[in-house]
Amino acid sequence: MRLGIQFQHDKRPALDIFVRAFRDDPVMNWISADPDFLPTFFDITLPVFLPHDLTYIEEQGRGAAAWLGPGQKLHWPVTPGNLWRMLKVCGLRGFYRFARSGLLATAKFHPGEPHYYLFLIGTLPECKGQGIGSALMAQVLRQCDEENLPAYLENSKPDNLAFYRGHGFEVVDRIRFTRSAPPVWLMWREPRPAL
Repeated sequence: MRLGIQFQHDKRPALDIFVRAFRDDPVMNWISADPDFLPTFFDITLPVFLPHDLTYIEEQGRGAAAWLGPGQKLHWPVTPGNLWRMLKVCGLRGFYRFARSGLLATAKFHPGEPHYYLFLIGTLPECKGQGIGSALMAQVLRQCDEENLPAYLENSKPDNLAFYRGHGFEVVDRIRFTRSAPPVWLMWREPRPAL
């Protein structure tokens, strides 16, 4: 299935999709159950990805993905204002969990070799099982294969392991940010040669 893709320079369409897609994410819910947490988190983080031209939505707005390419670095918007916004939607315990699990914690696990990094991919709940996630994934995986580059992601939902494996990703590690945290699977995909 090949769907139309629209690359994004405005965070709003992708933000709305990700908020709905991640409502049942174990790590996100472990950090904070506040209904404003996901909108705040994505409002702060999505602008980091937009300038790299690898954030896109499916043309009918049913799914979205945000990647970084090889050599593109994460420059998290850690400012007093953003930290205050996160504290307000997480509370003290959630803010501690956010600090342990989030931006800085996962960066230490990233592979050193050049790769494409899938930060987010999500489909609207009512559109699951329609091939939208696969079409979103294929957009950059074709590029990985053409450029002979691997891809990397962190998966926090056990139900998604089969989906990622179906696209060539394999689990390279399983981590927990704290003893009470849900597991996160670190996944790697080697490029596939053209047939």
